[in-house]
Amino acid sequence: MNAAGSIEGREFATQNVDFLFMVSLDPEKSKDEVSAIKARSSKLGREVGVFTLCHVVWRPTTREAQDYYEYYANEQADWEAVDNLMRLQRLHSQSFPPEALREMRNRFAAGHGSYPLVGDPDTIVRELEKIPAAGFAGCTLSFVDYALEFPYFRDEVMPRLEAQGLRQPYVHSG
Repeated sequence: MNAAGSIEGREFATQNVDFLFMVSLDPEKSKDEVSAIKARSSKLGREVGVFTLCHVVWRPTTREAQDYYEYYANEQADWEAVDNLMRLQRLHSQSFPPEALREMRNRFAAGHGSYPLVGDPDTIVRELEKIPAAGFAGCTLSFVDYALEFPYFRDEVMPRLEAQGLRQPYVHSG
């Protein structure tokens, strides 16, 4: 598994790893990029699964989720720390393309530059549907407060994902 935003990093990944993480500003716009990575690895006789990264802000209504996102990602952000993180990303990593860094200051404050999934459960599912539609093999999910927020996600979003065929139900085998 590898994370790569640079051309060199993706070339390395297509030759050496089974899975690659890439940042997506918009899954629908990432489709060609994902296809190109898969095509390159296929030419090498390999299959590389491509994953992206997401952060989740759910609330019972989309308005509540958007208001909370605005509060924590904008009003409460430590902008000095965000700017420092972005500076370090430019200096020490090629995981984020330069154009992405310019566009993503609020996303860095909200979820380290990952794709935002903000809304009520149905909105979250519609956003998650975009991930496999773009050719991604999957995505990571992060939450503001995992212990508080994941149970709701498990109870409200995961059954909707199962109903849409986006995940298989968990079956305890032991």
